[in-house]
Amino acid sequence: MRHVLVRHEQGAGHAATGYAQATGKVGVCMATSGPGATNLVTPIADAYMDSVPMVAITGQQSRALIGTDAFQEADITASRCRSPSTTCWSPTRSTSPRDRRGVPPGVHRPARPVLVDIPKDVLQEQTTFSWPPEIKLPGYRPTTRPHGKQIREAARLIAAARRPVLYVGGG
Repeated sequence: MRHVLVRHEQGAGHAATGYAQATGKVGVCMATSGPGATNLVTPIADAYMDSVPMVAITGQQSRALIGTDAFQEADITASRCRSPSTTCWSPTRSTSPRDRRGVPPGVHRPARPVLVDIPKDVLQEQTTFSWPPEIKLPGYRPTTRPHGKQIREAARLIAAARRPVLYVGGG
């Protein structure tokens, strides 16, 4: 793994997005808890809008301190869910494992951004890991085959239009 030191969490998120777009591989970025994590919201939303595979790993207070307004505590998974949904793993679209076994296998090859918020004491635990034989992620399932009837209808509408405008992309 090659580590690239950036000077700001938002820069790390945008760098991970750029890496993923340039290489076709998954971009990864990390941030500390609280304001460090919230600085990743913009690049995660950007990656979501462009369907860029990215894993954002954020730190969190120890499990015993979560919910106590401890130093630099921010419920980044909840803040992500109240805004337009921008990550693609788990029912809440992000995850915060409460023990070492809860780190999701879904980070293996995401189709869109994945946020993993890990409490400090979980990071300090030891565990063994093996890749699951198969990973099925809920959520994003793009249509990869064109529908002939829809293409013909679109072509007919474009041909009949006086001043057609095409919006292409958007994830």
